[in-house]
Amino acid sequence: MARPHTSPSVPRAEPTSARRLLSGAIAALACLLYGYCSGVVAGAQLYVSRDFSLGTTAQGAVVSVFLLGAAAGALGAGRVSDRYGRRPALLLSALLFGAGLALAAFAPGLPLLLVGRVVQGLAAGLASAVVPVYLSEISTDRARGRMGTLNQFMVTVGLLVSYLVALAYSSGGEWRWMFGAGLAGVALFLLALPLLPESPAWRARGDGTARKMPGPRAALRVLTARGVLPALLVGVGLCLLQQFCGINAVLYFAPTIIRSTGLGASNAILYSVYIGALNVVMTMVAVELVDRWGRRPLMLLSVGLMFVALVPLGVSFMWDVPAHSLVALLCLLAYVAAFAIGLGPIVWLLLAEIFPPERRALGTAVCTTVNWLANFVVNQFFLTLVGALGQGETFWLFAGVCLLGLGFVWHRLPETRGRDDATIAAALGTGTVR
Repeated sequence: MARPHTSPSVPRAEPTSARRLLSGAIAALACLLYGYCSGVVAGAQLYVSRDFSLGTTAQGAVVSVFLLGAAAGALGAGRVSDRYGRRPALLLSALLFGAGLALAAFAPGLPLLLVGRVVQGLAAGLASAVVPVYLSEISTDRARGRMGTLNQFMVTVGLLVSYLVALAYSSGGEWRWMFGAGLAGVALFLLALPLLPESPAWRARGDGTARKMPGPRAALRVLTARGVLPALLVGVGLCLLQQFCGINAVLYFAPTIIRSTGLGASNAILYSVYIGALNVVMTMVAVELVDRWGRRPLMLLSVGLMFVALVPLGVSFMWDVPAHSLVALLCLLAYVAAFAIGLGPIVWLLLAEIFPPERRALGTAVCTTVNWLANFVVNQFFLTLVGALGQGETFWLFAGVCLLGLGFVWHRLPETRGRDDATIAAALGTGTVR
């Protein structure tokens, strides 16, 4: 009996593309929630600190425990998604997001709020490692760039939504509603998940292969193998650059930074909304350009412009320059825009491209864990650095990292646009970057 659904005829191509896009959008809802949980604390902490009488250390902990939870979630993501599948892993992340947001919204004091932030972090770490792999596995080579940047686009949308929610509740300082509003996104994700198919690459491996998970020593041997180690080194380097450039310190503490220019709390949150909107728009630009210009040119442009923006940003805080607040805000906007066109979305795309298919989930999970740990280090010590060095000098420190990162991208990152796995592996192995 004939089976017409296996026909390779042309009329089937467009529905398949539409189905891929729908699947990618549903999976990326996990990243929208990750962005929301990352950003909501920026507005909420202004009022949490007041209600719970938090000092600087406790304020930092509200941010940092989320990051430690995310590192743990990312570390376990490879094992969970390889053993049970990408779809069950995303379901688990949705349930964790729901539990974490509910705990934070109803927390009677700091301890339960911290528990809620840890659970949110576990969900975010899981999502950040699984979604790029899933998007890569459902994409065609031609559409890999646009599909692969969808996750970061949704992160920026989540950040923007969190800023808008914070602005809506800022007049009454209702930080509990800021966390609780995220449960609407969790409900949407849970309703959409039944429409999400399992990754065809994971299904093709079969149950036997999928469940043979390497232990820690075996995983270390796999990651240091000749065909994997170059990708791991580049992936870890990109993740360290993405965090040590200081972007998440700026986004998490945006209202606090803006208040230091002399603006009030509500105005600070309003300007954070502008920053979030710019982040979304420029990430959309990256989505359009990544398959036209390539990954490498956009990365070089992005890191270079970030350096250029950070230098005058530091000056605006170090010296009493004319229109100090305006200069600082313009530099912040330029810095975020530069990050959004390259270093933000393209790193996640590259992590899903540089590893061999059979090692992609494990390699991405390890790099994502490094990313979250670096994020933790920066944000745990950001306020301490500002207190010890000064705000302007701290931004100059981030500028120095961008300058070093520019050299790393120039010398170590090969172009991956339009290349298959074997060609990318060969370029990484030989150090060919053109």
